[in-house]
Amino acid sequence: MRRLMGVLVFVVASAFVVPPAFADTISLQSVLVNENGTTYTNENLVPGVNTGGWNGTTGLGTLIFNFNPGPGVYFFDVFFDHQLNLPFFNEYGTVNGAPAAGQSYEIGDSFASNIYPDVQAGGPLPDTNTLPGTTSNFNNACVGATCNGDFAAAMGFTFVLGANQQEVITFNASHTNPGGFNLQDTHPVDAANPVALQLFIDGSAATVPVGSNPTPVPEPSSVFLLTSVGGPLLWKLRRRVSERSDA
Repeated sequence: MRRLMGVLVFVVASAFVVPPAFADTISLQSVLVNENGTTYTNENLVPGVNTGGWNGTTGLGTLIFNFNPGPGVYFFDVFFDHQLNLPFFNEYGTVNGAPAAGQSYEIGDSFASNIYPDVQAGGPLPDTNTLPGTTSNFNNACVGATCNGDFAAAMGFTFVLGANQQEVITFNASHTNPGGFNLQDTHPVDAANPVALQLFIDGSAATVPVGSNPTPVPEPSSVFLLTSVGGPLLWKLRRRVSERSDA
């Protein structure tokens, strides 16, 4: 059903909206945060979150979580379902570099893989990419393990806190490769997109004294702004926070 709705949205958008060439139609469809067993489907509701450098519509920018529960062993996982250009089911994922100690990840199709349930369950992620793709799925008719799909990414951290310590967990999403370890979403050139579009997600975790703020919050950038008229409409049509929370 979701695939059919996606095709209909694509057709309607193509018929009534003529986007400028090379338009960036990125939008964030859903988020899931698992903070040591407590889940949130809205990043703004997580205690200790700093969204000053984050745009929740595009899913670009920097999210900072300050986690201060006291001494113990903890995990913190986040799921992101971004949409690049339409059709949304013609994307694939790439793992760049290697995760740090205590860091784990997963890339998969947002609905046709275990990525969302894995974040719901919590703990270390499986360090797998089940959407390596590169075979076009532009017409939503591709069959096989190499087909492109609807990219989603998850990243997590496990850590130990001592007395008077907190964990500062930072996630970044942008169109620029930051180097080091990151998860890459690519929408390749297809009949609707003359230029490929990439998204890079990276993260880090630092154990610091309670009350310190080692990571300054960047100023929001104009890169957050949607550059297509159809962007806000498509985001409203496909935002699935309520569906996920009811699942």
